[in-house]
Amino acid sequence: MAETAHPEIHALVRSLEDAFNDHDPVALGGHFAPDALWTNAAGRRIRGREAFVAFGREVAPRLADAYARYEVVDALEVRPDVVAVHVAQTPVDAGGEVTAAPRASAVYVFARGERGWEIVVGQNTVVAG
Repeated sequence: MAETAHPEIHALVRSLEDAFNDHDPVALGGHFAPDALWTNAAGRRIRGREAFVAFGREVAPRLADAYARYEVVDALEVRPDVVAVHVAQTPVDAGGEVTAAPRASAVYVFARGERGWEIVVGQNTVVAG
């Protein structure tokens, strides 16, 4: 796991993993800034926490059996209040065993503001092969 000067970033990524595995779009959305930019693995662009939560509710039925392990594999402190991270997303079953589903890689840019650290920009990409 890549280290950063901000261990709370790793805790936030673990919290994202928990929210995804709990299939909780509100908890997932809570990690995003109110005006965050997000592009999902299919190229759909989403702007804002509320839009992200709405998108999560839309796709939740299709992801009911989807689980993943998130690992910070690289981090860059842009400034003391802005950190970009690469996160490897490994598909697992409900018991935590790795599955044959496609892996993904996400980039999250976290900024520290009045509410603490939040995702301000993110993109998710399916890993080929």
